[in-house]
Amino acid sequence: MEIPPEILQSLIELGFTKYEVLTYWTLLVYGPSTAKEISIRSGIPYNRVYDTISSLKVRGFVTEIEGNPKVYAAYSPRIAFLRFKKELDEISEKLEKAISEVKREERCRPSIWRSHDFEEAIEMFKETLESSENEVIVVTPSEFFKSIRETLIGILDRGVTLSLYIDKVPDISDFEGRGNFFLRRFTKFNHLIGLADGKVVATIQNVSFMPPSPPSFKSTFKEIIFSQYSLTLEIFKESSLEVEQIMNPQDIRFFAVFHAADFVKRHLPSSTIFSEIVGRNVKTGEVEKLYGKVVGYTLSFREGVNNIQIETEKGIVKVGGMFAVIEDYESTNVRLMLES
Repeated sequence: MEIPPEILQSLIELGFTKYEVLTYWTLLVYGPSTAKEISIRSGIPYNRVYDTISSLKVRGFVTEIEGNPKVYAAYSPRIAFLRFKKELDEISEKLEKAISEVKREERCRPSIWRSHDFEEAIEMFKETLESSENEVIVVTPSEFFKSIRETLIGILDRGVTLSLYIDKVPDISDFEGRGNFFLRRFTKFNHLIGLADGKVVATIQNVSFMPPSPPSFKSTFKEIIFSQYSLTLEIFKESSLEVEQIMNPQDIRFFAVFHAADFVKRHLPSSTIFSEIVGRNVKTGEVEKLYGKVVGYTLSFREGVNNIQIETEKGIVKVGGMFAVIEDYESTNVRLMLES
């Protein structure tokens, strides 16, 4: 009985040799068999059966029954591929750990990655959020909140600021006491948007219509990130702040300067706010570190100007967000320290 060509091709694409696939198929079809029987039924040369069986045993697809002659039996696909998946997961975890310990170039070539189905899109979305160090912005319809809930909790536990936009306020009792968290309510939106530190963005479009393969991507192109940043700013204008949780007042991180300006607007009248900012000097193009007291802000939707004003040793400077033009500095790395 010949193996269906599409099955043969699929397993070869997973890294199995043709002989491994034919051996495994033969044992599934005919049951426990000797090496000679496997050779006759599969067409594999007899002198290649033993090394093929050996590699399948290592993969966990075949077991050996002692005797003379020895008999070999296949594990069911359900059990065999469960083991295979566990092995792949272990390799994936080791690779993720290894790459996290390697210092990579900050300035790498931008790219875009597309997903094939909703499950893959959600994993890519969560992966994007988990890369953050300063602030994550998430825009999500409420029905998809559960899909990313644990990832958001993990973000807060790492000290990253979470700015969440959602159409219905969910149960967030397990977010309490975990970090700096802002929840804004907005009118129903059909897309998922995730922005991490202004360095990477992931979107899943039209999710509310539940397509099996929604248009979705992850990108590090600055222009694409800025377009989603600008879209989030438009959503921000129409939103209302429902929850503000400040658990780390000495380390409030933002990459979105309009979020930083909004925070300053609310707290500057009653508190002293200091800042630590990494910004690009708009005139010179040089990246500088700025330290100083926050003395003002601009949050003008009409003119499209959003910045914070910092009193530094050089005087008062204006810090704007991505692609700042009229400000002194452009920044996606703002840390505020709140003193009551």
